[in-house]
Amino acid sequence: MTVPGASGARVSPAPAHPSRTTVVFDRDGTLLDFADMFHRFIVDLHDAQGVTPPSREAILAYEYWQSITSGRLRIGDTVVLDHVDEVVHRYMPHGCLFPGTADAVRELGAAGVRMVLVSSWVGTGATEKLLERYALRDLFGAVFTRDDLVAGAVRVTDADCKTVLARRALEQVGHQPGDALYMVGDTPADVASARTLGARAIGVRTGNGGRLLSAADAGPDHLAACAAEAAAVILREIRTA
Repeated sequence: MTVPGASGARVSPAPAHPSRTTVVFDRDGTLLDFADMFHRFIVDLHDAQGVTPPSREAILAYEYWQSITSGRLRIGDTVVLDHVDEVVHRYMPHGCLFPGTADAVRELGAAGVRMVLVSSWVGTGATEKLLERYALRDLFGAVFTRDDLVAGAVRVTDADCKTVLARRALEQVGHQPGDALYMVGDTPADVASARTLGARAIGVRTGNGGRLLSAADAGPDHLAACAAEAAAVILREIRTA
């Protein structure tokens, strides 16, 4: 149940009994719909170079993202990879949580579930501001991004980055051996990190989740349509355990 706070924002009451469950959430494509952020970033780069951008559909295709991460994509004389972190640092105000996500996070908080957020991309401060916009920051015991890796760790893979940050976050919130652990994300890196951590992996179909495999030996333990559905699965499993 959520109730209106003094500011009008919807907040959750404190849980009567804290749960021995922790959920590690991915950010981009899982909680955060960054399509408008990314689209605006690419269109602005084209405008700055006096070049006509491709269609929104083409920009948001996975193959377009791959052309950036490989370093191949240039817009005019600009190598897009050199500027891609601006998506998070400058365009986060255009991002939004997927529908139902905020209420789902509040429901988990009301059930006493510990929550942390880790991202293998940058933007810890921008992420905290996003959560504050939805009055959710206090429900996350830790928020870490690639910004929080030790200096010189830029070559760490996404999966290893998430694992390192998740371990730090779990320690910070007091997660103990034997406590239930879930990891919710939209990429194979999230699944790989969950396997390393011994967490139950819940994949979501938002973001890049349409590419997740459903096979038990290669994909997540459960595939949900979105983070809100993943939260419902977690709450159901907690209540029936």
